[in-house]
Amino acid sequence: MKRVAILGFGLEGKSLFSYLKKEEDFEITVLDRDPKIKIARGIKKVLGKSYLKNLGKFDLVFRSPGVPYNLPELKKASGRILSLTRLFFEEIKKKENIRVVGITGSAGKTTTATLLYKILKHAGRKVFLGGNIGKSPLDYLEKLDSGSTVVMELSSFQLQDLNYSPDVALVLDIFEEHLDKHKNFREYFDAKSNIARHQKKSDAIIYFADNKYSSAIAKKSIGKKIQVTLESAKKFGFKLKVPGDYNYKNAMAAGAAARLFGVKRETIIETVNNFKGIKHRLEFVRNLNGVGYYNNSKATNVGSAIGGIDAFLEKKIVLAGGYNKKLDLTPLVRRLARRDIRSAVYFGVAAGELERISKLLGFSRYSKTAGLESAIKEAHKISIKGDITILSPGTASFDEFSNYEERGDKFRKWVLELK
Repeated sequence: MKRVAILGFGLEGKSLFSYLKKEEDFEITVLDRDPKIKIARGIKKVLGKSYLKNLGKFDLVFRSPGVPYNLPELKKASGRILSLTRLFFEEIKKKENIRVVGITGSAGKTTTATLLYKILKHAGRKVFLGGNIGKSPLDYLEKLDSGSTVVMELSSFQLQDLNYSPDVALVLDIFEEHLDKHKNFREYFDAKSNIARHQKKSDAIIYFADNKYSSAIAKKSIGKKIQVTLESAKKFGFKLKVPGDYNYKNAMAAGAAARLFGVKRETIIETVNNFKGIKHRLEFVRNLNGVGYYNNSKATNVGSAIGGIDAFLEKKIVLAGGYNKKLDLTPLVRRLARRDIRSAVYFGVAAGELERISKLLGFSRYSKTAGLESAIKEAHKISIKGDITILSPGTASFDEFSNYEERGDKFRKWVLELK
């Protein structure tokens, strides 16, 4: 009997449990830091602060992405640590003629993965979507057969201990992210690099040539290298319904991957032009008295926040703040200091840090509020007809909300309640 631990019981942990419980010689225990997490009766569990105390007694430990890779307790058990993503790649290798497309980056992963899935679906391919996007690939593993394609969104946490690379890798814009969980940017970059590091000559990597980190990751692959630039994306024939130059690059990356599967240019353009975007990513909420309100709650890092701001030419009021993941917020404040910003409204625990940086840079067109609801009211008060008010926080949401989705939903609710 093998003693197996599932470390973290979120989406991946639950999916792993459902998959592993079919193995008769596995005795499974769930380990989770949250003492109040709901786990069905009859399942062995260790919950609370000491959940990592006896890792040594397990033969296999499956780490969920939310559990930091470099915890001292995990280092001691390093030879026995696996993950759902690694298990999936191992199971895929046992099947024939199944191709995996992996997509990573600091922003745009979900949009690009969804676009590629829709393009391949439109082209009549048998395609499945999973990974960091919120769908476990183990849930459809048994449905995969010869000719199937899997599109996977891969985070740094899923890539960190992965010794496989996908047949086709897409590397989008890379910049500082998750430095509250990674030791430093180097560790984050190295984790991302696993998407390319184990590729074969017959594989391909598509990358953003104008991003030095994306280009550096592409060099680690021995497969075919395909560049994406904004210039090439603008010339392809897209007429996007979603704003932002970076969405042209995301669409081009998805299109370049689809071309590797023999999809026609017309099918790619038609699918992309009909795409209306995804919630919390430059999502239009309403127009009130000539002011457009946009929800970009998914912009949990500086690069994606700036990208959202750059998507609009109009004068802007930007709502920024929340919980900072040890990122340098200086580039965000520099962007807010430009002339197209009417005002910035800082909120949450990062408001003080944003104010400190603003004073250092001599930027004074800002106000500070306690939370998001009061920031919305402040923006409403100072906005002028023709303005854009955008939630583009540049930070995580954990000071006030459980995740960026809840923050975006509350933003939408409170904006719709404005009179």
